[in-house]
Amino acid sequence: MSRIAFPRALIATAVLFGLVSTGFASIALVKAPHSFPSHQAVMAKLHAANRTATARSDHVALLIANSNYPDADGPLPEVAAGADLLANVLHSHGFVVDVVRDATHAGIAEAVDRLKAEARPGSVVLVYFGGFGVQSRGQNYMIPVDAKIWEERDVRRYGVSVEETLSELSSSGARKRIAIVDASRRNPYERRFREYSHGLAPIGEDGNSIVIASTSPEQVAEDAGTLPNRFVNGLAAKISPSSLPVEEILARAAASSGDRREQEHSGAPVTSNGNS
Repeated sequence: MSRIAFPRALIATAVLFGLVSTGFASIALVKAPHSFPSHQAVMAKLHAANRTATARSDHVALLIANSNYPDADGPLPEVAAGADLLANVLHSHGFVVDVVRDATHAGIAEAVDRLKAEARPGSVVLVYFGGFGVQSRGQNYMIPVDAKIWEERDVRRYGVSVEETLSELSSSGARKRIAIVDASRRNPYERRFREYSHGLAPIGEDGNSIVIASTSPEQVAEDAGTLPNRFVNGLAAKISPSSLPVEEILARAAASSGDRREQEHSGAPVTSNGNS
């Protein structure tokens, strides 16, 4: 009997030791850095929470931040930084914000479809695009990161029209549509079929839309690839401290930009506080 009991005692001790070891291993795994939720997982949870909150919100925003183009000489860090800043400011003012980074053509289309589904009559809908933009035949195109552009017609084929996007959003019955276009940069695409960058064409507005661009029509920003993002920082500085609705603040900013463009074209002195 003692011969049988002894092995059983050993087995019990081994099992107990194994359980304890497993417990210590589990604790070690919990403490290990790789066991914490990844940035992507956290963003996925935030994204899911935003989708839930959308049904109760009448202020929705889509921020498309394309800062890494395979065809570019380098990244556009100001685009990523600007989108982060704008997302925080809009969220603090009651917007449900969807941020899409380095979007392909399909990614932009899917994001716009989500925004259209979220918008409802009486809502305020905002779209920000940061990255490269190219005009063709009087329309402006957001350039996805997977665009293959060698001729001007490729812009219309692979780009996503800003004007058509705003037009699509009008069918949602939104009370106000806002477009913030941070895309007037010298880019690797135009130089393949043009002698120089044409900047963006004027974007038409109606009574229910607000359009704010980083530069005047036909102009190109010369600070691509540098920080800070002066354009977005200027808008954030106007929105953050104010208790006014964001749409009212941006309407005033758009009017101020229009006055400045008129001064530029008339040759009158241009006044600026450095934040516009």
